[in-house]
Amino acid sequence: MQVGTRRGFLVAAAAITASASVAGCRGRGDASHGSDDPLDVPSSANLPAARESLAADGTTIVLGDPGAPLAVRLYEDMSCPACAEFETEGTAPYLKRAARSGALQLQFTLGSFLGPGSKFAANALRAAVDRNRFADYHDLLYREQSRVRKAGGFTRDRLLGLAIMIPGLRGPEFDAAVLETKHREFVEAADEVLRKSPVAGTPAMAIDGVLVPPERRELFSERSRLYAHLKKAARAKE
Repeated sequence: MQVGTRRGFLVAAAAITASASVAGCRGRGDASHGSDDPLDVPSSANLPAARESLAADGTTIVLGDPGAPLAVRLYEDMSCPACAEFETEGTAPYLKRAARSGALQLQFTLGSFLGPGSKFAANALRAAVDRNRFADYHDLLYREQSRVRKAGGFTRDRLLGLAIMIPGLRGPEFDAAVLETKHREFVEAADEVLRKSPVAGTPAMAIDGVLVPPERRELFSERSRLYAHLKKAARAKE
């Protein structure tokens, strides 16, 4: 079902949150066999930080090599509880490791349909790309989302307060970008991309342009299932 309104997104996000809670939304661990397969990367792997960049479309934040043949796009809203569950307990950490290993490029489309806090957070994350600290800050904001939401949501001051926890992130340019919402055009454009997409709720995932259907929710929670799916997609490109 495609939902084109922001209210529809809210309903869909709430439904996903409920279903994720029922399913537990927890991965089954890293079934690594010690292979040289860059997609089969365990949580214990010692990997370099992924390259961070803004794609030519001006709305996509990319982790990893933009030339990697396999592309996974995540559609998220920083205030969405289901996104936080996916990012902290689901398969998102595995995808970030795969991007760091060079197996794929991980693309982010950040919507902001859940209100001003989402817009402030998306703006701050865009500013973090310029400091090459997007990945760390993105992880931190999702870990802190529940606490921040209870306090009223993301604000510019709260975002700056959290940014102190990321070495090398705070500085005059970053602070000004957050306080002055420097990247508002990016925020609005990215939200428009999400609004016009076939995505009915967040989190959503597309693999090489093909949106993961609602009935495949295990790809958001089970590492082994997602690995197998990505492996199949990689073989199809050979």
